[in-house]
Amino acid sequence: MARLFRSTPTAEVTEGKFQATPENEKKGKLSTAEARREYQRRYYQMHKEKAKEYQRQYNLTHKKKLRAGRGGKGMSSGRDPVRSTFNTADIMHSPVEKTVRILEKIIKGERFFTM
Repeated sequence: MARLFRSTPTAEVTEGKFQATPENEKKGKLSTAEARREYQRRYYQMHKEKAKEYQRQYNLTHKKKLRAGRGGKGMSSGRDPVRSTFNTADIMHSPVEKTVRILEKIIKGERFFTM
């Protein structure tokens, strides 16, 4: 029968059916992606216990951030003021109401003033 497709070294068309040549039949051989997945699966299985122990130790030594739930249902945590001083730019560039509050805090001694 005449060939319908351009012949390649690995595939031939005979009697209307695709025939794989022995070169194409590589039993036991995996593609690169399949080999990578298989290697990662085996590596994970071998080191699973070590990874779990590492994660447990990490969770013990690192604190998680407190997160409030959706819709304000969780506990609210206010932030402590980090800065303890005001400078002239803070006073000059703030609105009048805020300037009054800044000056009150400076007078009460809650915050310091620096030039």
